[in-house]
Amino acid sequence: MMLLDAILLLAIAMVFWLFWQGRRQAEHARRYAQRYCQQHQLQFLDIAWRDGKLAKKGRHFGWLSNYDFAFSSDQQSRYEGELQLLNLRLVNITTPPYRLPDA
Repeated sequence: MMLLDAILLLAIAMVFWLFWQGRRQAEHARRYAQRYCQQHQLQFLDIAWRDGKLAKKGRHFGWLSNYDFAFSSDQQSRYEGELQLLNLRLVNITTPPYRLPDA
């Protein structure tokens, strides 16, 4: 019975750790998206997690998450960009062509 209890405790700890790690990754993704929008003079609107999987990029191995973030360039249009994180590292940000505001 003690072995079963230990396995159950480890499984519960793993679930909590995965949840906590997912929240940390989501916070990092939000900061990356906001910083990208600020650097490109865009208005950040929101961000949402799309999917995730175990992956290896180069020599780094971990949880690869894809996020969709919304932004506006002229306060009238809404565009959807994609952000990719491996663990807490930014892998890629892609945005569609967007309209530049009138000067």
